[in-house]
Amino acid sequence: MNYSELFIYFFCYSFLGWLYESTLCSLIGQRRFINRGFLLGPYCPIYGTGAVLCWMISKNSVNVFWVFVFSAVLCCALEYITSFCMEKLFNTRWWNYSNKPFQLHGRICLYGGIIFGVANVVIRFIIQPVLMEWTVNMGHELILKLSLLLLVMMTLDTALTLITWKGLNHHLGLIHDAIYDKTDGTFSRLTDRFWEMRISFIIEKGYVLVVHIQNLNVKLARNELRFFQAFPDIRIHSYEEILRGLRIKERLKKDFESDENVQDCLADDSNKDVLSRKLR
Repeated sequence: MNYSELFIYFFCYSFLGWLYESTLCSLIGQRRFINRGFLLGPYCPIYGTGAVLCWMISKNSVNVFWVFVFSAVLCCALEYITSFCMEKLFNTRWWNYSNKPFQLHGRICLYGGIIFGVANVVIRFIIQPVLMEWTVNMGHELILKLSLLLLVMMTLDTALTLITWKGLNHHLGLIHDAIYDKTDGTFSRLTDRFWEMRISFIIEKGYVLVVHIQNLNVKLARNELRFFQAFPDIRIHSYEEILRGLRIKERLKKDFESDENVQDCLADDSNKDVLSRKLR
């Protein structure tokens, strides 16, 4: 076994983790398929990392219970560390289990640990032997080329995702500064009436949200809004008050493709024609 094979395993389990998040978790929580995960592509690296680590440490064990307990603890530790580091790095809380029983600081919960434990038992005794046989049949040269291709793809994906995240923060910063400028620093005392009078919205086809504040139009593109759909409990600490006031998360739960919902998302109908002319 070499690094190329390990990377193939990592990618496969990252994909399976993404599939679990985007289908089962999304259907249960939001009743529709959602592309979950930080990156754009169909993979969640945290799942790949946890699966590979658990398999490497427990690959010589035949004790199902030990594999289950060890994997649950290790994956929960990995999830906790990832949550903490990502919050410090991006000043954002990406997920929160505070509403679930037996949780720790909202970063991990017992339910997740059980899922991780069961999944890694299946990986250790069923999936991994099949993957190993598959990679042997592929041959070293093909495995090397495939792993390099996947590495380049994920690296580019990471770069594009970080650029998109930077763009979202820039646009939210513009909205933040515009609102504070219009309210003379009294944002904390704003009423709901302010949002209705000062700010209006329009939804363009393709999930594009334009926030209109007097003479300023700030367009939040679909790839920027994706973060709110991928992480329903996301909290961007620097702009959370703005997001609550704009109700962006609630608006994204609607079907932006329909004309009826477009009308519903206009906070001030009197600005509809003005906005339409500005956006043409």
